[in-house]
Amino acid sequence: MTLVSNLLLYQPGHSGFSSYVHRVMPGLPGFRLQLQSNVGADCIAGDSLPTKLPSTKLLRWLHRLSLTQHGVNVQSALSSAGIAIDDIEAVYSPFCDYLFSLPRTNQVITCHDLTPLSFPNSRKAWTRYKLWTPVHLQRAKKIVAISGFVADQLVALGVPASKVEVVFNGIALERPRLISSLSHDLIMLARHDANKNVPFVVRAFGQFLEQQPDWPGRLVVVGRSGRQTPILRALQRSLSQPERVEFVEALSRSTLVERLRKAFALVSASVMEGFDYPVLEAKAEGLPTLISRIPVHRELHSDSSLFFGLDDEGAQFRDALILLAQNNDLWSELSNRGYRLASRLDLSLQQQGIQAVLGAVSQ
Repeated sequence: MTLVSNLLLYQPGHSGFSSYVHRVMPGLPGFRLQLQSNVGADCIAGDSLPTKLPSTKLLRWLHRLSLTQHGVNVQSALSSAGIAIDDIEAVYSPFCDYLFSLPRTNQVITCHDLTPLSFPNSRKAWTRYKLWTPVHLQRAKKIVAISGFVADQLVALGVPASKVEVVFNGIALERPRLISSLSHDLIMLARHDANKNVPFVVRAFGQFLEQQPDWPGRLVVVGRSGRQTPILRALQRSLSQPERVEFVEALSRSTLVERLRKAFALVSASVMEGFDYPVLEAKAEGLPTLISRIPVHRELHSDSSLFFGLDDEGAQFRDALILLAQNNDLWSELSNRGYRLASRLDLSLQQQGIQAVLGAVSQ
């Protein structure tokens, strides 16, 4: 079976999409259609990925708009790799990106979420998801949804349920489970985007410190700046102890793991997510998690996290943090349950699930 993976939208650097590609693609067979900075589209065997953005202004612009395929010659790239279009049994895209130049080829695309329809970071993002994403969803033979919540969103959008296959994100356990906390720091892995709800946590943490002034830990927010960054900086300055909140733009993988393993708990206050991979990353280390009571969190983490509501100005969040701080047995129980959940959501199962979908459309 000749498989081709569409990686034309891949961007080097720190992002959820890039991490998905790095994590999942090495377990999938076939060729990789991707951008090379100086030659446009290229098709290779193996898992090496571009390290630079396109060199031309046109391709950079199209890449930024998620329209990369419209600035390259896909068929020429396949031909240069010795691949006849009629021999391609399936195309897989880890992005929501149907290849319009291969209309007769069965294609499987991935829908990570439809959050920009409800919490857009820009008018451009809302327009793309409202007008352009449905075209890709309509053309694809099958759509991989990374959670049941995303599958429900797709069906509500009008996608036939028969086209949607749920394949949960997976993770590889690489280190022993934490057995105790090494600090009182809370860590939050979140861009400064509306759906991540970082201001809620900064406010709630500030109020928590007023009630618990002897708490020795900090709130460390790791994530790219965005539209909410000015709001977050103003909130930080308004705190009685502004030095207790730290914003970090990005960390290397090894440093991030070190931060997770030295933290007291991970916090996610998202109002909408397709999966919320950082919660699973924390559980793969055995780090307890305090998370918002939203559908995808309830779907995946119902018995292995502490939950809090988002409509009480942080009271439940503060109560959950105090409860965790005062109960070492609870910390250990959440650590153990989260680690067991991560072991069940194994990366190899995700890769096998995607291959099963590809196999089904190739028959």
